[in-house]
Amino acid sequence: MLAKVTIIGRPNVGKSSFFNMYTGHKIAIVADEEGTTRDISEYEYNDEENGLTYIVSDSGWLDMSNKTDEIAIDIAERTEKSIIDSDLLIWIIEFDRTTDLDEEVLKILRTNKIKDVIIVANKADNEHKINEAYSLAGFGESLEFFPISVSHNTWLKEVKRFVAKFLSEKGLNYEHEEIDDSYVKLAMVGRPNVGKSSLINAITWEDRVMVKDMSGTTRDSIDTKFKFDWTDFVLIDTAWVRRLSKIWIRNIEDWSVMRTDRAILRADVIAVVVDWFDWIVHQDLSIIQKTLEENKWLVIVVNKWDKVLDKDGVDKEKMMNRYIEYLKSKIEFLPWVSVIFTSATDRKRVDEILEAARNIKIERFKRVKTWVFNNFMEQLIYKHPPTGNKKSHSPKIYYWAQVDVNPPKFSLTVNNPHHFHFSYKRYITNKIRDNFGFFGTPIVIEYKGRGKHKDEVK
Repeated sequence: MLAKVTIIGRPNVGKSSFFNMYTGHKIAIVADEEGTTRDISEYEYNDEENGLTYIVSDSGWLDMSNKTDEIAIDIAERTEKSIIDSDLLIWIIEFDRTTDLDEEVLKILRTNKIKDVIIVANKADNEHKINEAYSLAGFGESLEFFPISVSHNTWLKEVKRFVAKFLSEKGLNYEHEEIDDSYVKLAMVGRPNVGKSSLINAITWEDRVMVKDMSGTTRDSIDTKFKFDWTDFVLIDTAWVRRLSKIWIRNIEDWSVMRTDRAILRADVIAVVVDWFDWIVHQDLSIIQKTLEENKWLVIVVNKWDKVLDKDGVDKEKMMNRYIEYLKSKIEFLPWVSVIFTSATDRKRVDEILEAARNIKIERFKRVKTWVFNNFMEQLIYKHPPTGNKKSHSPKIYYWAQVDVNPPKFSLTVNNPHHFHFSYKRYITNKIRDNFGFFGTPIVIEYKGRGKHKDEVK
């Protein structure tokens, strides 16, 4: 298991800014609003210069005094657990002042008898005041002290060098493990309060993300590596998706939506989580459309199935079939999409999401043998010749081949791509599915012209 380094500190001291600077990515949301970091954002950092890989974690606030705010309590408990589970802590303070909240952090460290801590004094922008920072740090608990400036990107190399040395001496100098095509990269995407975070916890058997019965309790994305039936997975939990009309410029929710789009780009399989009781709304369709535009693999997860079964006299099969028929009326491409009914709270049918993702990956990389595809196309064209559009009644196909996988892509050499009626491509796609499967993944069909018509139409 990789070593874990967690960044701690009072609110608005620059933890998330430091986290982003350290990792070189804008992962944590940065805003002037206190409590912006609600979940534990984690990043697998590959330190090439010092030759090791470890997890860098950006924590929330440790306010144990608030006994009424459920979210505040959850943040504090989650952060304290992350601290205890860490191999090294980076404690962020301000170089020119300490506060009572800093003293609260120190109490927690002493209570848990944690001494593997380095202090990083942020906002050390004036060199002549650095000596003052040393005296202000005087907690006597830290392994090392570094005055830095996030805004000027100073002393970061020294911090990383110390972290690498410390972890190596503890035998935690693990090398970088590439996330290649052997992994199934699964993103959980959906509207607020549909149960994405609960599903993440159910899948990993770990309380990784904040779960409360209120919308918008997950702001940050969290990646989790794990194995399921000997298959390597990377689970990407995305920030919530809100309607664009609800988002304003420079709002932290705007960051969350952009991160969701980025997660869709990073992932292989997109599990679109919907709420049984909300049916399918415009936001769900927008997410699905984005997934299809990127030619990603698609699974629709209908969550809160347990609440349906709690009702007296419910016919499970009848209700499922009814919902699938409803989906067909909303989504015309449903026949090739996996639909899974789950209960995150009871962990029912959750493993089916992983089974579907694994099976879809096999379909995604499937390649039809050339001679088999030749016979298939010859029979298909013989039974149903190409349909022309209004401009032409003589579309012709000369050659065909599967030219790529992930997603499966088929190229047809034709006399003129623009002579074909749009419905013929759909006909070919459906017949390919009927004969060869490719369940759960889009299929790309392209017409490639000859001579002066060499342009392609996908």
